[in-house]
Amino acid sequence: MNNKHLTLLIGPAKYPEDDERMVSMFLKEPGKKIICGSSTANMVANVLPPDQKLDSVNDLLLVTDGTVILSEVLDIFNNQGQPVASTIQSDAQILASSLTEATSISFLIGMAVNKSQRSLSLPAKPIVKSRLARELVEILKSKGKHVTVEYF
Repeated sequence: MNNKHLTLLIGPAKYPEDDERMVSMFLKEPGKKIICGSSTANMVANVLPPDQKLDSVNDLLLVTDGTVILSEVLDIFNNQGQPVASTIQSDAQILASSLTEATSISFLIGMAVNKSQRSLSLPAKPIVKSRLARELVEILKSKGKHVTVEYF
């Protein structure tokens, strides 16, 4: 992989015993790294050694919301990247730009259900999250990106 590689870590693993393996894979990936979701960030922080902080992870570019930001990134790509009228770049714009700049992208997607976000009237978050990620993968592949996806 080259220096234009980007790795997205999205959501904790379905089975908590896989969190450590998921984080280990994330940390070993080359290039820039982005963590999507507060539960994901908590998972990484819990797996790191006690003397290591989240902000010390090599090449960590962004820690942001998960499902909301992925949805906004899809909107950016589906609207041909029209910028939001703002002088401050949003997390979605940073993520979209990072995806555009990367030549290869790894998605590490956890399928845990976040019980605090469940609602009887809404589909389970992992279903929404994985659908958004799949849509994003297809867009990126159509742009000639080398994309790999692994589910946990």
